[in-house]
Amino acid sequence: MGTIAGKVGSIYMKTNASATAFTTEACTNTGDNTTYYITNSAKRYWDKATVPTVYVDASPETGVTIDYVGGRITFDTPLGGSEVVTVTGEYWTVSELAGFYNWSLDLTADLEDSTTFADAGWRAFTPTLKGFTFSEEAYWQDETFQDRLAEEVVVSLYTNESNDERYEGFAYITSDSVETPVDGLVQDSVEFTGNGELYYYEL
Repeated sequence: MGTIAGKVGSIYMKTNASATAFTTEACTNTGDNTTYYITNSAKRYWDKATVPTVYVDASPETGVTIDYVGGRITFDTPLGGSEVVTVTGEYWTVSELAGFYNWSLDLTADLEDSTTFADAGWRAFTPTLKGFTFSEEAYWQDETFQDRLAEEVVVSLYTNESNDERYEGFAYITSDSVETPVDGLVQDSVEFTGNGELYYYEL
């Protein structure tokens, strides 16, 4: 799959050793009566090890898709719009670790050869796993990234100047390269490997 480049973004680190429980938190309708997000922005990064329980007018609902990064819920069937939607689960408290001025995102898909005689001499493939990696560039400040190699963080990759359109996901820090030019500022290049799904939001 292709590469997407951008200009600005942020890295957020988990500030607590374990996820914190939350109970029947209010959710806000995005306007389509199908997708809702947790109203409290401090609780929008959910622990993947805990499946949230979604309630519609206090009744548990199972026909939903969960976005663990961003704290979003998408219903299989649109609601009427007047229902009260709440969610119970666990979230990570995060704080900004660093920002950067340039990034490049690579989305990948693994394909397995599934050719048979019925394919009449043409190769056929079956998609299996998807993933993402990305790299970022920033001005070096300290040993922040090298001290956190192999640590899981939250990445936010903005695609517009108002920073409301973005890719978000959990990722591991996999490498940190520092370059010192003779006639410029010290540069820090960091690479990440995604852990789970990558989400794109326009709000």
